[in-house]
Amino acid sequence: MPKRKVLLLDVTDQDYQDLGEIFRQGGYEVLPPASGESALEITLSSPPNIILLGIQTDSGLSRFRDLKTKEATKQIPVILLLDRFMEDYAARCLESGAEDFLVKPFQPTEALARAGVAIRMKEHERRLAASQERYRGLFEESPHSMFFTTGESHLLDCNPALMALLGYASKDEILHLDLARDFFFSPQDYEHFQELVQKENLVHHFKINLKSKEGQKITVLVSGHVMRGQPQRMIGYASLDLAESEESILPPSQASPLVGRPAVKKSLLDLINRLLPFAGNFLSVLKLTELLGGRYEKIKKLGQGSFGEVWLVQDTEDVAAQRFYVAKIPYSRNYNRSMKKEADICQKLAPHAGAVGLVDSFEEAGKLILIQEYVVGQTLQDLLVEELPDNLKERIILKLIDIVAHAHQHNIIHRDIKPNNIIVGPGDIVKLLDYGAAKDLKDRDISATMIGSRPYMAPEQIMGQSQRRSDIWALGVIMYLLYTGLLPFYDDSEKVLIDLILETEPTPPQEENPEISPELAEIIMKCLKKKVEERYPQAGSLKEDLLRFFPGFGQHPIEELPETPAG
Repeated sequence: MPKRKVLLLDVTDQDYQDLGEIFRQGGYEVLPPASGESALEITLSSPPNIILLGIQTDSGLSRFRDLKTKEATKQIPVILLLDRFMEDYAARCLESGAEDFLVKPFQPTEALARAGVAIRMKEHERRLAASQERYRGLFEESPHSMFFTTGESHLLDCNPALMALLGYASKDEILHLDLARDFFFSPQDYEHFQELVQKENLVHHFKINLKSKEGQKITVLVSGHVMRGQPQRMIGYASLDLAESEESILPPSQASPLVGRPAVKKSLLDLINRLLPFAGNFLSVLKLTELLGGRYEKIKKLGQGSFGEVWLVQDTEDVAAQRFYVAKIPYSRNYNRSMKKEADICQKLAPHAGAVGLVDSFEEAGKLILIQEYVVGQTLQDLLVEELPDNLKERIILKLIDIVAHAHQHNIIHRDIKPNNIIVGPGDIVKLLDYGAAKDLKDRDISATMIGSRPYMAPEQIMGQSQRRSDIWALGVIMYLLYTGLLPFYDDSEKVLIDLILETEPTPPQEENPEISPELAEIIMKCLKKKVEERYPQAGSLKEDLLRFFPGFGQHPIEELPETPAG
């Protein structure tokens, strides 16, 4: 088996020496160090299995993006090398599409493990793409009906592509199958399919399990339009466009109508005309795909962080209207403990309207995957691009405080309250997302871990001493931002920012916004007291004070949200 090759790009001589030794000891072939255009030449002459890219500033991310646009390097996994760990910056690196990151000083076990995982994940991604392409080609060669049934028990016709996929050599074999017993993998699959064909109009991306001639399970997704015909109808399952746009598989609030290619649409119309007046339900065998937990189809990557990836997924089994969820997929089983902790916290906070519901959890390839409620809406960060009306600000603040108070009552501190983790949606919805950094205090009042997003972190949180009052500080920062348009503490330098939070008093909000009432300014400043004991003890106390000074605060539901500018 040939050695894996690693290319060290834009690294110092010392880093090349250190990492080169680590990867040689791990059985890799270490290519000569490269920078600039020489990297492209090396890649073309001796393609590496992985690239380790040294970056120091945001300009390094531009270098990474260049790699992902060049034909020679865009499919090669890239691990970014950081001089020091900064959570926000590391998250930005992963959100840009890097497979992983390493921080100095480089540890041999960690470096080899992360590189190995990144290579395997990319190889798996390529195999999956190639497999889907093969199946796509198989079905596109025969864009006619996939199979006809009587609607009850027997096949009347079957497409050669599907017939070959199931392992049958002739139509004589497959047309004599009993649908419930021989064509569907199990009686439950047949019953589930009968539920699907009762759906009206658009039926999209539902899973059905068919049985091969050898008795193996073949999972396919079906889509199409259900059209009612006469009783005792024949049912045709026809192949529509296999290369649909991304938008056509997004949730209803974001979806466009299902559109097939003209030639395929004509084929379907011809089929309908030929079968009328007997035609009934028409579905399309869309594709074979890898489903999370054998059930959830990946639709769109929503982001990624230091723990793993977040995907919008679609339930391929549930016939209910709500079929879209969020999947949190860790990079490795090493994160299972954190995922289990987040799942437990979500269950503790249910069914509060401001908490994100846990729908499902399961292990796959040793990794614990969480399926959570998908919340339609905009982040508070998105909404802050323009001035918000006061009644919307109040409603957001009150609902946010309410969910934090609920968490505090259950001994949960969030530790990462920030605009990107707050969703404001239609129907007067405000939800606090991402309990990955949350902590169950149990019988302790303090968490001895430094975690969170710097501009929203309280002084004691920076010192690794998070507690309930740390969430109060973050709420104060959010309120200050909403009423002044500014963060109370900010600097591009992380060290300067930390010094500001630890040592400098914030500018009173009324100096930034003279229209803010003195009582509200005082409440905000109390949230931002450096001394922990001078803040509100928990979110419920903050809510009581707000409503004492402003009895109608946040009591008016919001009918419509301002639109976020495109891009």
